[in-house]
Amino acid sequence: MEIQFVPGDKVQLVSGGPEMTIRGKHYDVLANEYSANMFDCIWFAKNKDGKEEVHYCPFQGEELIKTKVHDHV
Repeated sequence: MEIQFVPGDKVQLVSGGPEMTIRGKHYDVLANEYSANMFDCIWFAKNKDGKEEVHYCPFQGEELIKTKVHDHV
């Protein structure tokens, strides 16, 4: 079963962690195609100096759960 998230969905890792935002499907440059079940996520966290930093990482759909309902316009 293919898990569907859309840009703007708020998610979290099943194992916990910060709330993240789905940026979109992950583009696999080696396969030259969008991955069917990988999603790029972004989130903000403070560094050791207390400044906000943006983080990015692709995750498998099975690793993510929605945290908030997002109204798509």
